[in-house]
Amino acid sequence: MGYVAGLFVLLVVLVVAVVVVLITQGSVAIPVGEVIRVLTGQHVESEITRTIVVDARLPKVLAGLLAGAALAVSGVQMQTLFRNPLAEPFVLGVSSGAVLGAAIVILGAGGAGWLAGIGVISRIGVTGAAVAGAGAVLLIALGIARKVGDPVVVLVVGVMLDYLATALVDLLIYYTDPDRLQALTTFRRGSVRNVTWDELEIIAIACAVVLGLSVYLAQPLNALLLGERYATSLGVNVRRVHLLSLTGVAVLSGITTAYCGAIAFVGLAAPHLARGLLRSADHRLVLPASALIGAVVVLVAEYVAGGNGLTRTSLPLNSVTAFVGAPVILWVLLSGRARRRGR
Repeated sequence: MGYVAGLFVLLVVLVVAVVVVLITQGSVAIPVGEVIRVLTGQHVESEITRTIVVDARLPKVLAGLLAGAALAVSGVQMQTLFRNPLAEPFVLGVSSGAVLGAAIVILGAGGAGWLAGIGVISRIGVTGAAVAGAGAVLLIALGIARKVGDPVVVLVVGVMLDYLATALVDLLIYYTDPDRLQALTTFRRGSVRNVTWDELEIIAIACAVVLGLSVYLAQPLNALLLGERYATSLGVNVRRVHLLSLTGVAVLSGITTAYCGAIAFVGLAAPHLARGLLRSADHRLVLPASALIGAVVVLVAEYVAGGNGLTRTSLPLNSVTAFVGAPVILWVLLSGRARRRGR
């Protein structure tokens, strides 16, 4: 227990440290002490410094923190529900489904768009469409997974769904006025650089509710690790757990995609790193640890990508997270193959 407690303390300290460091970096460098004084509500000599920290940088950093936590928790639940160690929103096409839903609204509603006359589209908005798109792909993937059962086939199906959703987005782009395409760029690259305080409030509320729900589902998910029949024998309502988990994953994936774009591989890497560090698959530990690790991965990736002006050019966030996710995929595949040979 001492090791686990120490690990969580270390992860929390690491998250706070990365948040502070990321806020200090930018076209205008701000000393760490000044950042800490602003964040703790103490007096600072320059109001410009306070404005830069609070209005320009803090919402973006907090959005990255929440996006990383949300994607990591989504990955944990998907890996359990699909019984597939490679399941996560980006790999199985859920994020691409969210991009497709958002693209339909962005490119088709308002002004001269082809959906401008449909009132329900404007009421749903980009966020609702992203959640709906993520949920639709998730249901298709889960239905195929339950029917086929082979993790490799499910993974291939997820890749095909990803390509299909991406192809549909490309078709929408092809038949759209080029002046309307700029708003879609962020969704395809992944970025937290354009998040405002108003948008952050939506992200924070949605993530708080769904992440809280994941804590409630931790024990039933533990039972599902041993199979649906075993979980049912323990009194777990498997269908209800599936419904709540899938709804949560769809909301988290849709919300993060709507405001931060389709961020790749975080939902895959963070859960495996958490299980490796904890040496446990207990969801009561893995879920919060994955959330913290996911937050660190996204924030460090944003730091490397130059989101606050650290570098002259800003890289797509996905270009950086791939360097974390790809080795984890290889590790999972090779370790699984080694275990099968050992048997």
